[in-house]
Amino acid sequence: MRGGTTAGAVGAAMALLALAVPARADGAQPDLTRFYTQRLAWGGCTVRNAPKGMECAELTVPIDYARPENGTIALAVARVRAAESGEGPTGTGTGAAPARATAPRGSLVLDFGGPGESGLNGLGDFMAVAARLAPAYDLVGFDPRGVGRSAPVRCGAKAEQLIESPSDSGPADDAEGRAQLVEELRAVAEGCRGTTGKLLPYVGTINASRDLDVLRRALGDRKLNYFGISYGTRLGAVYAAQFPKRTGRMVLDAVDSLTADAAQSAFAQTTALQKGLDTFLSDCAARGARCPLGASTAKAAGTLKATVARLDRRSARTASGADFTSADLRTAITDALYSEQLWPDLARGIAALHDKGDPAVLDEITRRFAGQDARGDRAGDDNSREALLAVNCADDPVRAKDPAAELAALEKKFAQASPLFGPAQVGAAISCTGWPAGTDYIRSIGRTGAPAALLIGTRGDPATPYRWAAETARRLGKGVVLTYEGGGHGGYAASQCVRDVADAFLLDGVLPAAGTSCARETPPEQ
Repeated sequence: MRGGTTAGAVGAAMALLALAVPARADGAQPDLTRFYTQRLAWGGCTVRNAPKGMECAELTVPIDYARPENGTIALAVARVRAAESGEGPTGTGTGAAPARATAPRGSLVLDFGGPGESGLNGLGDFMAVAARLAPAYDLVGFDPRGVGRSAPVRCGAKAEQLIESPSDSGPADDAEGRAQLVEELRAVAEGCRGTTGKLLPYVGTINASRDLDVLRRALGDRKLNYFGISYGTRLGAVYAAQFPKRTGRMVLDAVDSLTADAAQSAFAQTTALQKGLDTFLSDCAARGARCPLGASTAKAAGTLKATVARLDRRSARTASGADFTSADLRTAITDALYSEQLWPDLARGIAALHDKGDPAVLDEITRRFAGQDARGDRAGDDNSREALLAVNCADDPVRAKDPAAELAALEKKFAQASPLFGPAQVGAAISCTGWPAGTDYIRSIGRTGAPAALLIGTRGDPATPYRWAAETARRLGKGVVLTYEGGGHGGYAASQCVRDVADAFLLDGVLPAAGTSCARETPPEQ
């Protein structure tokens, strides 16, 4: 799977990249040789909780692939090399010859989603569930352009405060409230432009995909073997469309839409969240007296509704003295729905808040997901909210002519779909207000010519609805959808069955038969 940096190979890479780089006005082909011939200088890492053996490097890429002379940025890259200890893929540590060959198959490049999630910070968590892959692949994570340690998008203190704490938990259902939200969104866009500067127009997925190809070459791989989760599936699909002949084995888990605009995506996620919440409440009630919210679905739902109403009247207090509002409760529920392992904690947390006014369990869930410390502060290199906004807007060509009017038209629809999530989610429908229209390339992807990929769709996914997996598979032209019948965001980490199927593909190239599914694996009660 590996190849040397020969003149012929670089020339072929240049010819392929020409298909994916916009033509210059003068018709000249940009010279990208220096990017495709660079070598990564691996060294130590300054990443919290880095896994043993993790090495870090920087990859140089152009800001604008059509005009590489206009500046470069450095992308942060990390890897854990394939195990060479003789330890088998099941992690027995006996030193005996493993049942499966452990010769490296090259690199497996990972993207953990967002957009805005750090590939360096997520590498350790992935390794915890990828024991069979570690002996065979160098596992590689990276911070995409605009994210974390890779020329991060910044929007200025005022705009970043608006992103983190908008003026209302959701758009007010009156003209004044809508107008205020629209002005805040425009202020955020202006802040991002002024602070990030000339990189901002180039942070979208199309350029991140080009970066992936430069990374592939710098790693010494003839083809890109790739595992993308959530947004990472969008990035993988764009790579397959731009570089089909360079695409190797590709697994896409929690599959994102290639066609939904901001409003369509927000509504789909609203309905998915409500479906996840309904499943959580019915699961809890099925435990009878052991469900702290009530022994029937109606009682459990009533407990939650009463808790929200109480917080709307008066917020609770965290251990640090901060307010804990109904918006904070909604955030904690959203976070916990991403992993069924957190559902027992979520039930106990809602019960403690309802019975005792104590939000401690829920506050811990929220802070853990947000990467915050006990004071609620994020790590200094965490720009996930800013990057999410910038990348999504770069990838979306649709803009409302009258954002406030669009809000007014959507509010009832969202609230009916989910009284809890809808009023807060509807604002995302106009989140790109003030940003220039993004590319329409991604929604035009169809029949890429790349090898068949494995796409994993989870029936109860609260963030990327199950139907998106089949839709994206059709657009790629080749692909097999593996269904996980459980809940949570992504199937690989949740299910041993899913891991077995995905690992068989990545290790041996064996795709499952069409229609293959894995039963729900309910985690034990905690």
